[in-house]
Order: sequence, then C-alpha cells, then structure tokens
Amino acid sequence: MNQIDELIRSVGADTPAADRAEHDAIDAARRSLRAAIAAEQSGRGTRNRRRRLIALAAALVLAVVLSTAAFGVGQDIVSWLAGAKDVDAPVPTASDVVVASGEAGVPWRIVATASDQGLCLFLVIEVSGERGGSGGCGYRDIRGDLPPDLRGNPSAKCLATPTTVVPCGSLPRHWMSAPGSGWDTQGGLERTFARGLLAEGVASVELVLTDGKTVRAHVVERPDGLPLNFYWAAFPCPLRPYRGDLQECAEDDGPDIEMAIARDVNGEVLERRVPVWNGNPTGGPNGPAPPTPLSETP
Repeated sequence: MNQIDELIRSVGADTPAADRAEHDAIDAARRSLRAAIAAEQSGRGTRNRRRRLIALAAALVLAVVLSTAAFGVGQDIVSWLAGAKDVDAPVPTASDVVVASGEAGVPWRIVATASDQGLCLFLVIEVSGERGGSGGCGYRDIRGDLPPDLRGNPSAKCLATPTTVVPCGSLPRHWMSAPGSGWDTQGGLERTFARGLLAEGVASVELVLTDGKTVRAHVVERPDGLPLNFYWAAFPCPLRPYRGDLQECAEDDGPDIEMAIARDVNGEVLERRVPVWNGNPTGGPNGPAPPTPLSETP
C-alpha cells in the first residue's frame, strides 16, 4: 500500500468501539479525501498537492475550497462564501471580517466568517477578476467563551489519535490553533501564508521554519469585535512562472512551518504546536512530523 492509500486508510481507522455515527463520519471523510486526491492528481504541482493532502488529513472536518464571485447572503449579510452550490457548504451568519489584506503578486485577504458550521477562516485571492480561496470551517478548539457560530458543533467528530474518533468538544482547548505546514499557497501568490486563531492572552507568535529561521507573526486583536484574536504571516518562497506575468511559489522548494510558539506579554511560552496531520491530529509538539515528501507512486 502506498503512502496516499495509507493516508486515506488512517483517517479514522475502523475500531470495534466506533459507533454508527463515528463510522458514518469516517466514511464521509474518506470519500471527501479521495475526491480531493483525485482532483489534485488531475492538476499540476507536487508541492501544493502534498501540502493539501496533509491538511485534508488533519481532521474529519475537511477544508472547504470555493471559487465564486458571489457576495450577498440576504440583505444584511455580505460574504464571499455566498453562492456555493454544495448543499453541505457553510451558510454565513454574519458578514465577512477582513483580518488582513495586501498584495503579493495578486491581491489577497485573510477573511473570517461566522457560519452555521463554526468560524470559517480563508485566504482569498483575486486573479484576473476571478476570486478563489482556500481554508476551512468547523469546530474551533480555542480557549474562551465563543458563541456557536464561532465555536462550531462540539459533538462533531475529531481525531484524537490516528485511530480514535471522539466528539471535538471532549478534546482540550488551546491557546492557539495549529499551523499549516506551509501549504497555504495559491497560483499567483508570491509568498507562503500561515494563519490561525488565538485565545485572549496571547501577545506574540513565532513561527519556526524548517530552514532554521524564525518568523514573527502578526497578531490581530478582536477584528470587528470578534471575541478572539488571529495570527498571520507571509514569508518568501522560490518563484516560478504561473500565468502571463504572474509568478507562484515553486514546487517542493522553500521552507515549511515546523512549529508555532505562543507567548504572553512577558514573553513566557503559553503553548507550542506543530502542523496537524492524521499521524499527529492534535498538533502535539512531540508528535511525529508530517511525511516529507508524500510519495506519489501510482
């Protein structure tokens, strides 16, 4: 069995103790992951493919990827998530909150949206008039008293170990969300992005990269009054041609994120987390690192 098949199999391996709901959640996750793998294998880019597979395997609540120019949800809610055709797509309960924005080859925004599936956090870009984004929605394990459209459903299923599925709400809450493994790149972007959530009390975040360098992330406190904070960073990557005059991060080059460190105002470490994947679904700093690179043997 190659590593891709092993990755799919281990996203919620069957156990005698699993009940019917757990089996249904696991089966849905496997189907979604297989579909995502098929879509990725039909396109180009080992770097982005490997990173997305690792991210998709991180939990049973899989990332949502949309591309739509629609903006309105009713008359009072304005969200880029509007217009999604999938019946399982998140429904915004409030307008988008822009956490950060800028230009790195193409315009980009980090957007937070409360929804019926918990807080959604997306990196949204615009290329030649078309908008697209990558990110996810679901249960949020950040410390604090969060309303349902930010917290998400505590009874949703999460991986507690590579073979154990439990209600997400039974897992510990964290000072920070685990980082991606440097996978948040999109065509036309000339930087690798990292972003996540923070509990109140976190004053600074450091991202340790696989090349030994450390990047100080930006901390955004309670944007538009949301009762939680955010962190984000954008760091250079080797570039290659993308489309027309645009460039993108080159395949399998440049550093990934090895660890994120949250500190309080006095510089004391509150928590360390590493990129989550199905072999280390909680992002424990002493757990196994994601496979690098992920085998693509047929």
